[in-house]
Amino acid sequence: MGGNFNIRQKKDRLQLQEEISKLDRKQLITNDARNPNLVLLTNYLKGYNRAKNLVSSEPAIHTFEADDFYKQKEFVGDESLAVYLQDVALSLDAPESFGENLEIADCQGSDSPNPLHLAMIQDYLLETHLIIYVLSSRTGVRQADIKFLTLINEMGLAKNILFVLNCDLTEHEDLADLKKLVIRTEEELDMILPSPRLFAFSALYNLFKSLESTGTTGEALARKDRLRLEQWRQDNDITAFSDEETKRFLDEIVQKTSKDRFALLIETNLDRLFGIVSGMRDWIQINQALLERDSEKRREIFDEIDKRRKASGQVTMIIKDTMDGTTSKLKQELRRDIERFFDPKYGEAIRGILDFVDSHGVSAKDYEKDLETSGLLPTLYQIFQALQHDVTRYMAESVNPKIVNFIREEEQKVKDVFDRISGSYSLMIKDSFHEHHRSMKKLGIKLPTDKLKSISCPDIAVVKSDSGLKIPRLITAMRYTARIRTEAIFRLGLYNTLKAMKKLLKKPVDAGPDSAIRSIEHTVCRMKEEIQESIIHSLIDYTENLKYQYFFKLVDAVSSRLYEALTSHSRAFTVSLLNVRSLIEDERLTKQELMSNLSSMAETLDLVAKKIGKLEEIVVESRLR
Repeated sequence: MGGNFNIRQKKDRLQLQEEISKLDRKQLITNDARNPNLVLLTNYLKGYNRAKNLVSSEPAIHTFEADDFYKQKEFVGDESLAVYLQDVALSLDAPESFGENLEIADCQGSDSPNPLHLAMIQDYLLETHLIIYVLSSRTGVRQADIKFLTLINEMGLAKNILFVLNCDLTEHEDLADLKKLVIRTEEELDMILPSPRLFAFSALYNLFKSLESTGTTGEALARKDRLRLEQWRQDNDITAFSDEETKRFLDEIVQKTSKDRFALLIETNLDRLFGIVSGMRDWIQINQALLERDSEKRREIFDEIDKRRKASGQVTMIIKDTMDGTTSKLKQELRRDIERFFDPKYGEAIRGILDFVDSHGVSAKDYEKDLETSGLLPTLYQIFQALQHDVTRYMAESVNPKIVNFIREEEQKVKDVFDRISGSYSLMIKDSFHEHHRSMKKLGIKLPTDKLKSISCPDIAVVKSDSGLKIPRLITAMRYTARIRTEAIFRLGLYNTLKAMKKLLKKPVDAGPDSAIRSIEHTVCRMKEEIQESIIHSLIDYTENLKYQYFFKLVDAVSSRLYEALTSHSRAFTVSLLNVRSLIEDERLTKQELMSNLSSMAETLDLVAKKIGKLEEIVVESRLR
């Protein structure tokens, strides 16, 4: 059809429809199934008239709200419309106790014949805090489950999984039979992942109960379904077990999505709040002492406070210089690690995929029938698609997990480096803190004996969330096909062009299938070279994004957060008293008024401290569960 096909042009759509109608059965069927490419093209044509108002040359987001919300069902339930979608997001009110901003990704398609679907799922999994993996009691742990769970384990995400065995209550004679299945499923999962957490209940039974409780049973629950629900309820043991497991599962989900999430988000700020409260208590105590002293004693206190503030400033400068130096050095180390990992000759990421392409066997003899029925160019393109499919799947299953593991290791390196810094400077700040208290004690000011807590490296997940940082999408590293498609297809016609030229010049032209097979073999070698070159360029782009758009920004964000935490501790107990001096010297305010204001501030601060203490208790309880 040429290279100018535009689905928005009616004549192009009609021409494509006509070309498809001319194909014989051998071209319509591939490996005893409908040719997936023809299925895709047919669905594009079939759904165009309904989707044409949403189709554009660039990716676009379309939103269905209020009365139009139901339209999303049309797109996800009809293949002829679904082909126009890249992704779908539904925003719904979260159930009570589930917290806010909860995002759920449906990862169906891990065993899809299109390996790009697996890559998209991997990108989802990288951003998730919890994975709920559903198994059917009818099929148990399938081969596809073993393969996908092994992949999840290789990506280092096994600790985030909860398993649900969705039970078909009709299939089990009694509770003992169901429990045997549960035990067997746990044993099978334990061979793949360590200590799996499994919950067994019937989602359909829960759905029927929910519909029944709406108050409009006749409309909400069909008669056939009501009969099934009544039949299940006759076996009290099984339904009671399902209810118990459902409650256990929901309690776990609420804990993970609400309480644990809350604890993680607030934990990093509690120490900082504690430091601020401690500093404010010191500030109030010192000011109350100043009001009770004569002018000479006040000057002595002011001088000592200024001395301690200058000493604290020096510590802050040392922290700043060290942090800047460490940040620069860490970036250099990360740069070396990333470039070594993605090195085309020796790197673990690229070398494996290049070797796979090089050694991938393509037998031209297998395509003799295709040559007879379709000709050289369609056969070459079919080979190209098969090679592209196998390479893309290899990247998703073998290369992507290695990339994810590498990123996790480098993130841990970032944390380890800043943990060492935070540990040493926390001790330095504690020494300054104790020296400050000793100085005040010599001046007759006894400050509260709050214990200064150590500062640790901020949680990487929290920093990423607050900074909006995300690992570059793995699927972008697999876009090599877009680079080579035009050039590859152009090269596929090279042999036909040469033959035409030879005929025109009246030179001998090889004839017969052997000539076509030799053409295929030589072109396949060139295809592999094109794919390898494109993969290298694609992963080099990914490398640059990983360095500059993720890791370097992550290092800056962690460094900034840690510096702020360390210096806020230092500043908290060495605040400037210049404003206090002016207030004391202000004749318009009486000593009694100032003392009253300070007392009021102290009372408010005590209330704040109690609330912080309660939050700390919640965090501790959450950790113990």
